[in-house]
Amino acid sequence: MIKEMLTRWPVVRQLLTHSDGTGVEAMSDRTRNLAPKHRDAQVTRSVCPYCAVGCGQLVYHKEGKLVSIEGDPDSFISRGRLCPKGSDSFELLTHANRETRIKYRKPYSTQWRIWNWRPRWT
Repeated sequence: MIKEMLTRWPVVRQLLTHSDGTGVEAMSDRTRNLAPKHRDAQVTRSVCPYCAVGCGQLVYHKEGKLVSIEGDPDSFISRGRLCPKGSDSFELLTHANRETRIKYRKPYSTQWRIWNWRPRWT
């Protein structure tokens, strides 16, 4: 019973198997059962909107909610790599403190106003 309990610890398994700790023996029950957060999500190919380079992005969404944004490895421009702004696209779109209203400052004014703009199609 104690042996079973000890062999559940990754460090003990590494010592018993004389491994370098980079294989299955280093995994705990929790890490063995981990899955990517976008496992059952749909994926859409997109282009990063932050500059004119046009790096490819994979946008993962599930049930109408954004799940993850990653670099597209099939993009011949960026080959899956994104700059700091592109790699932070998910946070820039979903952050709780993101400003979602349009603000307008008249010329020579020192005050910002919230502009209640509604699109024509609604």
